[in-house]
Amino acid sequence: MSFKDIIKNDPVIKNAFEELNKINSNDEGVDDDSSDVPMSIIIKPEELDTSSLAEGNSEDKNQYRPQELKDYVGQQEAKDQIKSYMDGCKKFNETFPHTFLSAPAGHGKTLLATIMGNMLKKKVVRITGGDLKSEQQFIDKIVECDGGIIFIDEANRLSKKVGFFMLPIIEEFKIHEQDIKHFTVIFSTTHKGDLSKDLDALIQRCDVELELNHYKKDELINITKQYKNKQYPNEEVSDEIYNKVAENCRFIPRMARRLVREYVFVRNWEQVLKNNKIIKDGLNKTDFLVLRYLNKFEKGLGKNTISNRIKVKPITYEYEVEPYLVYKELVIVSSRRKITDEGKELLNGIKK
Repeated sequence: MSFKDIIKNDPVIKNAFEELNKINSNDEGVDDDSSDVPMSIIIKPEELDTSSLAEGNSEDKNQYRPQELKDYVGQQEAKDQIKSYMDGCKKFNETFPHTFLSAPAGHGKTLLATIMGNMLKKKVVRITGGDLKSEQQFIDKIVECDGGIIFIDEANRLSKKVGFFMLPIIEEFKIHEQDIKHFTVIFSTTHKGDLSKDLDALIQRCDVELELNHYKKDELINITKQYKNKQYPNEEVSDEIYNKVAENCRFIPRMARRLVREYVFVRNWEQVLKNNKIIKDGLNKTDFLVLRYLNKFEKGLGKNTISNRIKVKPITYEYEVEPYLVYKELVIVSSRRKITDEGKELLNGIKK
């Protein structure tokens, strides 16, 4: 006898699920085939009680973030494309089209979406793909954004079930043949390949595709100067420090801001490097552990073997550790990961 048959034949369990079905009789959070699979019940999160939270005040200091495109340093191609669509939508009174935004972590995807909301004077509602677990949650976000922007970060983690449910809605702006208020979805990911493999149709519904490029050294210097001048206007930071920050931030604006902030706090660059375990040119202890390990195996290694060695998950290695090693041409990726001649030369130089 199967587990399903036991559930159907046991009167106590049967009554319990009948009560749950009554509670969920409006079908919110319940799959369409829930009558056949009584365990497929999604309970919506309870309302949050924020009454006991301490109230903030005007002296609380938020970290500076640009609010307009003109203050967003770099990524000129993406900014030009956004501006063109904004001008066109304003001229023809159209909703800003759905957008697919891809970039390495820390390159300002969320910031760019926030700026777009500011410029369009629209509310931005944020959720991650992994947290968007049910069709009802997506409906809730449509209601919450009220004709604004739904920013779905880590869109590569969207389930097929929710993704396929979204398709006709974002294309036709209809739910069960009911016309709904137009809105904009911004899909954001650092792993475009993972999303396009299963949900390529979502990308095809996006008229705007933006891909943020790696930042250049002079752009990173401008970003950190802008941040320091807005956040800590009375603190002095030399051009030498700005250069060192740009050389050691792995070309990631988020990390550049963090390093310059830490320098303002401790006023000792060597201490900043030590605190962040940076050894040379943004390469840290984990990076050198990978290089030394690969150097022992001429035929190369798989990502699972490497991730086990450095004690991180394979996905963490692949998307947070490896990209910079590849960008610096210290590691090459084919069927296996191999250290390059440049990587070996770097190890030898460090030893000396």
